Amino acid sequence: MKCEFLTLADAAQVQGDRILILGRGLSCLTTGEGFPFKHHLGVAASLVVGGIETNQPHHYTFRLSPRDAAGESIDVEGDFEKERPVDSPPDDDQHMLLAANLDPSFASAGDYVVRMLVDGEELAHTDFTVLDSAAVAAS
Repeated sequence: MKCEFLTLADAAQVQGDRILILGRGLSCLTTGEGFPFKHHLGVAASLVVGGIETNQPHHYTFRLSPRDAAGESIDVEGDFEKERPVDSPPDDDQHMLLAANLDPSFASAGDYVVRMLVDGEELAHTDFTVLDSAAVAAS
């Protein structure tokens, strides 16, 4: 299995065979109100499920944590099983779309990462930064 893309956004939702993403490409969050800072965050991923991995259960996790791994992580987990069409060859890859929306609270400015794991294996990650605009303006 491989991840075609993992992206952060303002919001994300899977609807049928499409993934709806609002504000894709988020890489920096800025607060002028100090910490803790709460912000809505959408996460979206497209997976390629190998033919031999279809028709069996899988467990996924979107894991948000500080980049240096110090501090707690926030996990959104779920299960999926991608069916292979009956008329499809056994080695035919299938696409799986996943999305989640989080409302994390950030205790401090810094670098953060969202990881995409399937069955405990990290397939992709994307980084972002949280800034305090008051601290940036003062420097």
